[in-house]
Amino acid sequence: MEVIDIHHHLGALNGGSLQEGDGWQDRDYANRVRIMDANGVNGAAILAATGYIQADGIKDTMRSNDVVAAYRQRDPKRFPIACGIVEPLHGARSLGELERMKRELALDGVVWHSRFQGVAVDHQLMRPLLKKVQELGLVPLIHTNAESNLEAVWRLERLALEFPDLTFISLDALTTNTNSQLALDIAKRTKNIIFDSAHVRGPGYVKNFVETVGSERMVFGSLFYSHPASYDHCVTLEEIKAAKISDADKANILAGNVKRIFQLK
Repeated sequence: MEVIDIHHHLGALNGGSLQEGDGWQDRDYANRVRIMDANGVNGAAILAATGYIQADGIKDTMRSNDVVAAYRQRDPKRFPIACGIVEPLHGARSLGELERMKRELALDGVVWHSRFQGVAVDHQLMRPLLKKVQELGLVPLIHTNAESNLEAVWRLERLALEFPDLTFISLDALTTNTNSQLALDIAKRTKNIIFDSAHVRGPGYVKNFVETVGSERMVFGSLFYSHPASYDHCVTLEEIKAAKISDADKANILAGNVKRIFQLK
């Protein structure tokens, strides 16, 4: 069964910068592909690093997006999706960067991690950015980790209701038991939020989620960083495979939904 992981970050978990010229991409690629192969993962979405150093402001953001685009070009079959980042606190300058991401870099989506970016998921500065995202046909991937109130999943629900024609991917919403239940309640009330499986609370939760709102509302995401490697054996993938749901539902979660959302062949 085909497997595409929606949640692969490029860079260090501790927010370390990506240095040119020291061979880090070669090391990252080798380690990333090794672990993907070991877990039977065919493809992954490369997401821009969050918490990166911004001493030069938007120039650093642009550099980060350039790195993501270049990494995808290394192996577009293995990494068919590449998503950049923009900073709400860069204001209107981020609108121009969104244009560049789409027109020049051919990126597929935009990732936000609000606890690293200084504003809440539903801050007013997000509205013009999401309007531009919708205009350009980019996919918004928004972290909703229970560890940060800036990323509270109910904040994403507000945006989903305000932008009903925009499909959001919620990352990390299943961080805790409480947040997992809240995410499921929000999934019942909204149609345009797709939840990734990172931190999923076992195969029973996957089964309950599918029976409640359908397998079209979940995508496989493992939350992977390669410096240091987040895991060698992906427990999240095993939880999905062990769930008592149909093969068709598993196929939706593991690859089908991602291919549909990003219009992959």
